[in-house]
Amino acid sequence: MGKRQEHRPQPAQAPRDAYAMGRTEHEQRRLQRQAAIHAGHTRRLLTAAGIGPGMTVLDLGSGAGDLALLAAEVVGPTGRVLGVDMNPQILETARRRAAGHANVTFAAGDLRDFVPDGAVDALVGRLILCHLPDPAAVLRRLVPHLRPAGVAAFYDLDFTSPRLAHPPSPLADRVYDWMKTALASAGVNVYAGTRMHQIFLDAGLAAPRMDLCSLIGGSPAFIEELTAYEADTVRTLLPLLLKGGIATEQEVDIETLAARYRDELVRPGGVVCCPLFVGAWAHPA
Repeated sequence: MGKRQEHRPQPAQAPRDAYAMGRTEHEQRRLQRQAAIHAGHTRRLLTAAGIGPGMTVLDLGSGAGDLALLAAEVVGPTGRVLGVDMNPQILETARRRAAGHANVTFAAGDLRDFVPDGAVDALVGRLILCHLPDPAAVLRRLVPHLRPAGVAAFYDLDFTSPRLAHPPSPLADRVYDWMKTALASAGVNVYAGTRMHQIFLDAGLAAPRMDLCSLIGGSPAFIEELTAYEADTVRTLLPLLLKGGIATEQEVDIETLAARYRDELVRPGGVVCCPLFVGAWAHPA
Protein backbone atom coordinates (compact mmCIF):
# COMPACT_ATOMS: atom_id res chain seq x y z
CA MET A 1 0.00 0.00 0.00
CA GLY A 2 1.55 3.29 -1.08
CA LYS A 3 1.45 6.68 0.55
CA ARG A 4 -1.75 7.75 -1.13
CA GLN A 5 -4.84 5.64 -0.58
CA GLU A 6 -7.82 5.92 -2.88
CA HIS A 7 -11.43 5.07 -2.15
CA ARG A 8 -13.07 3.36 -5.09
CA PRO A 9 -16.81 3.88 -4.53
CA GLN A 10 -19.64 1.89 -6.05
CA PRO A 11 -22.11 4.59 -7.15
CA ALA A 12 -25.13 2.33 -6.71
CA GLN A 13 -24.69 2.42 -2.92
CA ALA A 14 -25.20 5.78 -1.26
CA PRO A 15 -23.28 6.35 1.98
CA ARG A 16 -25.36 5.35 4.97
CA ASP A 17 -24.20 6.55 8.38
CA ALA A 18 -25.89 4.35 10.95
CA TYR A 19 -23.57 5.26 13.83
CA ALA A 20 -25.82 5.11 16.88
CA MET A 21 -23.85 7.52 19.07
CA GLY A 22 -24.27 10.62 16.93
CA ARG A 23 -21.64 12.96 15.48
CA THR A 24 -21.35 15.70 18.10
CA GLU A 25 -18.25 17.31 19.59
CA HIS A 26 -19.23 15.70 22.90
CA GLU A 27 -19.15 12.29 21.21
CA GLN A 28 -15.70 12.97 19.77
CA ARG A 29 -14.41 13.76 23.26
CA ARG A 30 -16.13 10.66 24.64
CA LEU A 31 -14.49 8.51 21.96
CA GLN A 32 -11.07 9.82 22.93
CA ARG A 33 -11.73 9.10 26.62
CA GLN A 34 -12.93 5.62 25.65
CA ALA A 35 -9.77 5.03 23.61
CA ALA A 36 -7.58 5.92 26.57
CA ILE A 37 -9.44 3.41 28.77
CA HIS A 38 -8.98 0.61 26.22
CA ALA A 39 -5.47 1.47 25.01
CA GLY A 40 -3.68 -1.15 27.09
CA HIS A 41 -5.91 -4.05 26.06
CA THR A 42 -5.81 -2.91 22.43
CA ARG A 43 -2.02 -2.75 22.33
CA ARG A 44 -1.84 -6.27 23.77
CA LEU A 45 -4.29 -7.47 21.10
CA LEU A 46 -2.17 -6.02 18.29
CA THR A 47 0.97 -7.58 19.74
CA ALA A 48 -0.69 -10.97 20.29
CA ALA A 49 -1.90 -10.91 16.68
CA GLY A 50 1.71 -10.56 15.53
CA ILE A 51 1.40 -6.99 14.27
CA GLY A 52 4.80 -5.34 14.42
CA PRO A 53 7.42 -3.08 12.84
CA GLY A 54 7.27 -2.51 9.11
CA MET A 55 3.72 -3.81 8.59
CA THR A 56 0.95 -2.12 6.63
CA VAL A 57 -2.30 -1.85 8.59
CA LEU A 58 -5.85 -0.95 7.51
CA ASP A 59 -7.93 0.45 10.39
CA LEU A 60 -11.68 0.13 9.79
CA GLY A 61 -14.00 2.74 11.28
CA SER A 62 -11.12 4.91 12.41
CA GLY A 63 -13.19 7.69 13.98
CA ALA A 64 -11.00 10.25 15.73
CA GLY A 65 -7.92 8.20 14.89
CA ASP A 66 -6.99 6.66 18.24
CA LEU A 67 -6.53 3.09 17.04
CA ALA A 68 -4.67 4.23 13.92
CA LEU A 69 -2.26 6.24 16.07
CA LEU A 70 -1.75 3.28 18.41
CA ALA A 71 -1.15 0.95 15.46
CA ALA A 72 1.33 3.48 14.05
CA GLU A 73 3.36 3.20 17.26
CA VAL A 74 3.33 -0.59 16.95
CA VAL A 75 4.42 -0.73 13.29
CA GLY A 76 6.97 2.06 13.71
CA PRO A 77 8.35 4.48 11.11
CA THR A 78 8.92 1.72 8.55
CA GLY A 79 5.27 0.64 8.70
CA ARG A 80 2.15 2.37 7.46
CA VAL A 81 -1.41 2.75 8.75
CA LEU A 82 -4.46 3.83 6.78
CA GLY A 83 -7.58 4.72 8.77
CA VAL A 84 -10.95 4.64 7.00
CA ASP A 85 -14.17 6.21 8.23
CA MET A 86 -17.31 7.29 6.41
CA ASN A 87 -17.58 10.59 8.34
CA PRO A 88 -15.36 13.31 6.83
CA GLN A 89 -15.79 15.65 9.81
CA ILE A 90 -14.38 13.25 12.39
CA LEU A 91 -11.51 12.46 10.03
CA GLU A 92 -10.51 16.13 10.17
CA THR A 93 -10.05 15.62 13.91
CA ALA A 94 -8.06 12.44 13.22
CA ARG A 95 -5.79 14.24 10.74
CA ARG A 96 -5.11 17.08 13.18
CA ARG A 97 -4.20 14.58 15.89
CA ALA A 98 -1.96 12.65 13.50
CA ALA A 99 0.02 15.73 12.45
CA GLY A 100 3.69 14.84 12.59
CA HIS A 101 3.05 11.11 12.14
CA ALA A 102 4.32 10.43 8.64
CA ASN A 103 3.24 6.79 8.73
CA VAL A 104 -0.50 7.51 9.26
CA THR A 105 -3.04 8.60 6.65
CA PHE A 106 -6.83 8.70 6.61
CA ALA A 107 -9.44 8.26 3.90
CA ALA A 108 -13.18 8.88 3.88
CA GLY A 109 -15.03 5.83 2.66
CA ASP A 110 -18.00 3.55 3.15
CA LEU A 111 -16.76 0.18 4.41
CA ARG A 112 -19.33 -1.56 2.22
CA ASP A 113 -17.30 -0.68 -0.89
CA PHE A 114 -13.90 0.62 0.24
CA VAL A 115 -10.98 -1.04 -1.54
CA PRO A 116 -7.33 -0.47 -0.56
CA ASP A 117 -4.96 0.23 -3.43
CA GLY A 118 -2.68 -2.64 -2.49
CA ALA A 119 -2.14 -5.61 -0.19
CA VAL A 120 -2.04 -5.09 3.57
CA ASP A 121 -0.57 -7.08 6.44
CA ALA A 122 -3.38 -6.50 8.92
CA LEU A 123 -7.04 -5.52 9.15
CA VAL A 124 -7.89 -4.00 12.52
CA GLY A 125 -10.83 -2.33 14.19
CA ARG A 126 -12.07 -1.36 17.62
CA LEU A 127 -15.79 -1.13 18.37
CA ILE A 128 -16.69 -1.16 14.69
CA LEU A 129 -18.09 -4.64 13.97
CA CYS A 130 -20.94 -4.01 16.42
CA HIS A 131 -22.09 -1.06 14.29
CA LEU A 132 -22.09 -2.90 10.95
CA PRO A 133 -25.36 -4.52 9.79
CA ASP A 134 -23.34 -7.32 8.12
CA PRO A 135 -19.80 -7.32 9.54
CA ALA A 136 -18.91 -10.67 7.94
CA ALA A 137 -19.70 -9.27 4.49
CA VAL A 138 -17.43 -6.26 5.07
CA LEU A 139 -14.55 -8.47 6.21
CA ARG A 140 -15.17 -11.02 3.46
CA ARG A 141 -14.56 -8.31 0.86
CA LEU A 142 -11.34 -7.18 2.53
CA VAL A 143 -9.75 -10.51 3.53
CA PRO A 144 -8.54 -11.14 -0.07
CA HIS A 145 -6.45 -7.96 0.27
CA LEU A 146 -4.48 -9.49 3.14
CA ARG A 147 -1.02 -10.77 2.30
CA PRO A 148 -0.62 -14.57 2.70
CA ALA A 149 0.60 -14.25 6.29
CA GLY A 150 -1.80 -11.40 7.06
CA VAL A 151 -4.02 -11.16 10.11
CA ALA A 152 -7.34 -9.65 11.17
CA ALA A 153 -7.53 -8.33 14.74
CA PHE A 154 -10.69 -6.78 16.20
CA TYR A 155 -11.83 -5.58 19.62
CA ASP A 156 -15.51 -5.26 20.39
CA LEU A 157 -18.11 -4.95 23.13
CA ASP A 158 -20.21 -7.68 24.68
CA PHE A 159 -23.12 -7.30 27.08
CA THR A 160 -23.76 -11.05 27.47
CA SER A 161 -22.89 -11.05 31.17
CA PRO A 162 -24.59 -8.93 33.84
CA ARG A 163 -22.77 -6.11 35.59
CA LEU A 164 -20.18 -7.33 38.08
CA ALA A 165 -20.10 -5.26 41.26
CA HIS A 166 -19.55 -5.94 44.95
CA PRO A 167 -21.38 -4.94 47.03
CA PRO A 168 -24.28 -4.84 44.53
CA SER A 169 -24.95 -1.38 43.13
CA PRO A 170 -28.48 -0.66 41.84
CA LEU A 171 -27.32 2.44 39.95
CA ALA A 172 -24.41 0.59 38.33
CA ASP A 173 -26.88 -2.06 37.16
CA ARG A 174 -29.27 0.62 35.87
CA VAL A 175 -26.54 2.45 33.92
CA TYR A 176 -25.40 -0.85 32.41
CA ASP A 177 -28.96 -1.72 31.34
CA TRP A 178 -29.53 1.77 29.91
CA MET A 179 -26.41 1.50 27.76
CA LYS A 180 -27.21 -2.02 26.59
CA THR A 181 -30.88 -1.37 25.81
CA ALA A 182 -30.31 1.99 24.08
CA LEU A 183 -27.55 0.60 21.87
CA ALA A 184 -29.61 -2.47 20.96
CA SER A 185 -32.61 -0.26 20.11
CA ALA A 186 -30.40 1.59 17.60
CA GLY A 187 -29.36 -1.63 15.88
CA VAL A 188 -25.99 -2.07 17.56
CA ASN A 189 -25.00 -5.71 18.09
CA VAL A 190 -24.45 -5.66 21.84
CA TYR A 191 -23.12 -9.23 21.69
CA ALA A 192 -20.54 -8.56 18.97
CA GLY A 193 -17.63 -9.74 21.11
CA THR A 194 -18.79 -13.32 21.49
CA ARG A 195 -20.19 -13.29 17.95
CA MET A 196 -16.76 -12.61 16.46
CA HIS A 197 -15.96 -16.32 16.29
CA GLN A 198 -18.74 -16.87 13.74
CA ILE A 199 -18.17 -13.51 12.05
CA PHE A 200 -14.56 -14.46 11.37
CA LEU A 201 -15.51 -17.88 10.01
CA ASP A 202 -18.19 -16.37 7.75
CA ALA A 203 -15.62 -13.86 6.47
CA GLY A 204 -13.18 -16.55 5.33
CA LEU A 205 -10.88 -16.34 8.33
CA ALA A 206 -9.73 -19.19 10.54
CA ALA A 207 -11.33 -19.69 13.94
CA PRO A 208 -9.93 -16.81 15.99
CA ARG A 209 -7.89 -16.76 19.14
CA MET A 210 -9.94 -14.73 21.62
CA ASP A 211 -9.32 -12.82 24.85
CA LEU A 212 -11.82 -11.45 27.35
CA CYS A 213 -10.89 -7.91 28.32
CA SER A 214 -12.18 -5.65 31.05
CA LEU A 215 -11.10 -3.35 33.85
CA ILE A 216 -12.10 -3.82 37.46
CA GLY A 217 -11.26 -1.89 40.59
CA GLY A 218 -12.40 -0.03 43.66
CA SER A 219 -9.91 2.80 44.08
CA PRO A 220 -11.29 6.35 44.10
CA ALA A 221 -9.36 7.13 40.92
CA PHE A 222 -10.74 4.10 39.08
CA ILE A 223 -14.31 4.79 40.19
CA GLU A 224 -14.00 8.46 39.23
CA GLU A 225 -12.84 7.50 35.75
CA LEU A 226 -15.47 4.78 35.26
CA THR A 227 -18.43 6.81 36.47
CA ALA A 228 -17.44 9.89 34.45
CA TYR A 229 -17.00 7.84 31.28
CA GLU A 230 -20.24 5.88 31.66
CA ALA A 231 -22.20 9.03 32.54
CA ASP A 232 -20.77 10.57 29.35
CA THR A 233 -21.97 7.52 27.43
CA VAL A 234 -25.46 7.81 28.91
CA ARG A 235 -25.49 11.52 27.96
CA THR A 236 -24.74 10.58 24.35
CA LEU A 237 -27.46 7.90 24.43
CA LEU A 238 -30.03 10.06 26.21
CA PRO A 239 -32.10 10.83 23.07
CA LEU A 240 -32.39 7.09 22.42
CA LEU A 241 -33.33 6.40 26.05
CA LEU A 242 -36.10 8.99 25.94
CA LYS A 243 -37.37 8.16 22.45
CA GLY A 244 -37.57 4.46 23.22
CA GLY A 245 -39.24 4.92 26.59
CA ILE A 246 -36.28 3.15 28.19
CA ALA A 247 -35.87 5.83 30.86
CA THR A 248 -37.23 9.26 31.70
CA GLU A 249 -35.26 12.47 32.11
CA GLN A 250 -36.09 12.36 35.82
CA GLU A 251 -34.77 8.82 36.20
CA VAL A 252 -31.52 9.63 34.46
CA ASP A 253 -31.07 13.15 35.87
CA ILE A 254 -28.05 13.48 33.63
CA GLU A 255 -26.50 16.51 35.33
CA THR A 256 -26.15 14.65 38.64
CA LEU A 257 -25.70 11.12 37.29
CA ALA A 258 -21.90 10.93 37.54
CA ALA A 259 -21.85 12.24 41.11
CA ARG A 260 -24.67 9.95 42.28
CA TYR A 261 -23.04 7.00 40.55
CA ARG A 262 -19.66 7.73 42.09
CA ASP A 263 -21.09 8.23 45.58
CA GLU A 264 -22.92 4.88 45.46
CA LEU A 265 -19.74 3.05 44.48
CA VAL A 266 -17.32 4.72 46.87
CA ARG A 267 -17.74 2.49 49.87
CA PRO A 268 -15.31 0.33 51.88
CA GLY A 269 -14.35 -2.69 49.83
CA GLY A 270 -16.53 -1.66 46.89
CA VAL A 271 -15.43 -3.06 43.52
CA VAL A 272 -17.01 -2.60 40.09
CA CYS A 273 -16.20 -4.01 36.66
CA CYS A 274 -16.45 -2.20 33.34
CA PRO A 275 -18.58 -3.85 30.66
CA LEU A 276 -16.79 -6.74 28.98
CA PHE A 277 -14.90 -6.50 25.71
CA VAL A 278 -13.46 -9.23 23.52
CA GLY A 279 -10.31 -9.22 21.42
CA ALA A 280 -10.08 -11.69 18.54
CA TRP A 281 -7.47 -12.35 15.88
CA ALA A 282 -7.05 -14.83 13.05
CA HIS A 283 -5.32 -15.43 9.72
CA PRO A 284 -7.13 -16.21 6.48
CA ALA A 285 -8.49 -19.76 6.41
